[in-house]
Amino acid sequence: MKLIRYWFVTSPENRFGPGNFGVTAYSKEEGIEMIIKAMTSLGLQQLLTNLNEDTEVIANIDIRILDEGHIIPNMGVVTYEGVWYPNLNM
Repeated sequence: MKLIRYWFVTSPENRFGPGNFGVTAYSKEEGIEMIIKAMTSLGLQQLLTNLNEDTEVIANIDIRILDEGHIIPNMGVVTYEGVWYPNLNM
């Protein structure tokens, strides 16, 4: 299996900007687990409100389309396993 870059669109009105999650994982399900674990450990469960089975998920997201003013300068390394937006994998 290979790692896949996922973009979880939990803020559809700002599809490629803040309010969403970037994760590199072996599966979408593993990515969801990573997000839930990370946000829970940080006490930020309120950010998980829109993360459900209907959440749009973009596999192999081209990071060049993400918000250049906020996402790109504040994300972690997308080739490492873990949550890279917000930057939690470094």
